[in-house]
Amino acid sequence: MKRWVRVVVGLALLWGAIGTVGYRWGWQHHASVARSVLVHGADTAAALRSTGSCGTVTPTADGQLAGVLHIARLGVTAPVEAGTENRVLAVAVGHADGTPWPGQDGAAVLLAHDVSYFANIDQLRPGDVIDYRSGCLVRRFTVESRQVVKAGSPVPDTSGPTVVLDTCWPTDALWYTPDRYLVQAVETGITVAGHGHGSQSRGVAGSVPAIPVSSYTTPAPPALAATGLDLSHNQQPMGTMTLRGSPSPTWVQSPAPLGLEAAALAAYFGALHAAATQRSDWWQAVAPGVPVPPALWGATVEGPDASPLQVVITVAGDHPERVQLSTTAPVSGGGAPGRYHLDIGETVHGTTVVITSFVVSNGEMAS
Repeated sequence: MKRWVRVVVGLALLWGAIGTVGYRWGWQHHASVARSVLVHGADTAAALRSTGSCGTVTPTADGQLAGVLHIARLGVTAPVEAGTENRVLAVAVGHADGTPWPGQDGAAVLLAHDVSYFANIDQLRPGDVIDYRSGCLVRRFTVESRQVVKAGSPVPDTSGPTVVLDTCWPTDALWYTPDRYLVQAVETGITVAGHGHGSQSRGVAGSVPAIPVSSYTTPAPPALAATGLDLSHNQQPMGTMTLRGSPSPTWVQSPAPLGLEAAALAAYFGALHAAATQRSDWWQAVAPGVPVPPALWGATVEGPDASPLQVVITVAGDHPERVQLSTTAPVSGGGAPGRYHLDIGETVHGTTVVITSFVVSNGEMAS
C-alpha cells in the first residue's frame, strides 16, 4: 500500500512541476474566486459551530473547498481545494490525489505554484507552525524538515499525521524548473476553532483577511486581444520575477504578482503584434504617447531565440506601481533586422497596465 502511495505522490509532484504556461493565465482569470473561497471557509466553520456539530470537510471531487491553510510566520492564509489541476492552483493550494488529508495518518501533500502562496516557504524553519482548518477543527503542524528534490521524487510515507508543502524551486522562477522544495511538518495539536485559548486557532478562525486585487488588464482593443496576448500564443522564454519597493507580505503571497505579470505580458505582446502588423492604433492603445521603435515597425521579434524575459515589479504595500520587462532578442524583417536589447517600462493605474516606455538598443543585455 505504501509503495502505491509513493508512486501516486511521485506522479503528482511531476505533474505539478510542468504547468508553467497555463497557470499564469489562470491566476488572472480566476483571482476573484479566491476571495469568495476564503470567506466561504470562514462561514462554513461558523455554521458548524452554531449547530453544535464538529468535524472536517472531505471533498468528493477536485476543485471543492476542503479547508484553509494558515502560516503565521509568512503571513499566509490560503484556501485548500482538492486536486492539483491548473484551475485549482489558480486560486488555491491544491491537495494531491492519492495522499491522505491533513489529520489522517500519512503524508498529506499540499501543492502551490511558486511566486504565489508558497513564494516564501524556504523561510520556514524547524519549529515553525502551520495551521490547517477544516470545518471547525484547527490542526496544528510543526515544521520538522526542509529539502530540495528532483521533480517526480516520491514523498516518504509516515506512520502519523504529517503535511508536506510542495512548490517549484527556486520560488522566483517563471520557467519550468526540475527541482521541488518540500517542507515537512508533523501534527502537534488539535483545537476547535473559536473555543481554544491557545494560539492554534488564532488567525485561522473568525475573520479572514482579504486577498489583494489581482485581476489586472491592459487596454488592448478586442481585435488585438484576439491575436493572442498570453504565453500560450507567444514563444517567449521566461526568467525570474523580482519584487522591489515595499510590497506587503499579503500581496507577495497571493495571486496578485502572477495576475499583474499576465497583464504586463499582454501589453508587451500587444505592442509587438501592433508593430509587426503596422497598426499604429493598436500600438497607441497599449502604449499611449510612446513612439514605436523604428526597428520594430513591420518586424517580428523571434521569441524562441530570445534571452529569458526578466520581470521586475515595484510595489508599495498592496499597490503595484510599475513593471519593468527586459530581454534580448533577434528581430527579423522591418528596416533594420538584427539582435536587440528590449527594455519595456509599464505603469499600473489601478488595475490597468499600460506601456510608458519602450527602448530598443543594439547589443546583448548586460549581465
